[in-house]
Amino acid sequence: MKKVFSLLTSVVLLFAPVFVATVDAAGTTSTYISAEPIPNVDVVGAANLQKILGIGYSNLELWSTRLLVQCRMTDNVIGALSANGVISTVNSANTQSEVMAGGFEAVTDPTFVLTLRDSGTGAVAAGDVAILDNALGYVLNQGGTVHFSLSNPKAYDFSLDYAVVGFPQTLSGLQAKAFFDHLGTVDPALWSGTYAGFTQVGNTMVFLKPAASKQQFITGLSTAASTYPSASYQTLNNNGQPTTAKAGISFPANDWLLFPAGDQYLANIGSAAKLRSDLAALRQKHLSAVADLLKAIDKGNVSNYLNHQFQCPR
Repeated sequence: MKKVFSLLTSVVLLFAPVFVATVDAAGTTSTYISAEPIPNVDVVGAANLQKILGIGYSNLELWSTRLLVQCRMTDNVIGALSANGVISTVNSANTQSEVMAGGFEAVTDPTFVLTLRDSGTGAVAAGDVAILDNALGYVLNQGGTVHFSLSNPKAYDFSLDYAVVGFPQTLSGLQAKAFFDHLGTVDPALWSGTYAGFTQVGNTMVFLKPAASKQQFITGLSTAASTYPSASYQTLNNNGQPTTAKAGISFPANDWLLFPAGDQYLANIGSAAKLRSDLAALRQKHLSAVADLLKAIDKGNVSNYLNHQFQCPR
C-alpha cells in the first residue's frame, strides 16, 4: 500500500496509519499513532515504490521491524523532540512502538503503531502528540499521517463513522491482510473501493467508512466478520446489533512535490535550527535505509540482506 496524498483531496488520507484514543478497563487512557516506514511515491518515484512493494508483505514486515527495533527509528524521533524541548509528556516510559498492519484500497502494508499511555505523572498532551505525529511523517517521508480518537468524535478536525472487527487471539499482519482480502469477496467496495481500508490496533482492525453508504458499510463488514473464523464485529448498539460509532480525525500532511523539504510538517514542529538539523539527519537515515533495500532488490538479494546483512544507516 502506498498512497499518493494530496492536500486538495485530503479525504484520501482516511485510511492512512491510524491514531486511536481509548480507555482500558483500569481507566488508563491510551493513544495510538501509526505511520508507515514505506516512503511516499513522490519521494522515491513510482518505479522504486513498485520495487519495494513487490518484495511482499513478510519481507516488508521484517524490514519495518529492523528499522523499528534495531535502528530505533521512532525512539530516535522522540529523543530528538525531547532533547530539543518541544515535547515533555511523551517518553520511553509511556510509549510503546510495534509493527502492525494497515490496508488501503486492496493493498496491505506494515506500519509503525505507537501506543502512548497516560501515566501516574500526568496525561500525554495533545500538543505533544501532534508534534510527534508531524515529526514521524517528516522523518519517514510520508505523504500524510494521522491522529484519530475513537472515544471523542470532536477531538480533531472532523468526525467519521467507524467500526471495529476483533479477534480473540494474537493477530498477525498477514492474518489482518487475510481478513481484509476476505472482505473483498463479500463486498469489493469495502476492499478495493475508494477510501476502503483499515488499521490494525492490537487484536482489532479499525475500519473507517469508505465512499459507501453507512448501511452498505455495516452490512458488508458485519457479514465478512460472521463468515470468517474467530472474527467478531464489535461495534454494536444497545440491542447487540451491528452499527457504527463516530471517530474524531486530523491529518498532518506534506505535499512532497510542492514542498520537497517537508515544510508542511516542519511548520508544525518548531523552527529551532538544532531541532531541524536533528530531524533532517533522521530523515536521511530513513532514506539511506530505503536506498539499501532498493540495492538488495536490484541484486536479487532481499532475503539474505534482511536476514543476515542488514545494517542501520550511520
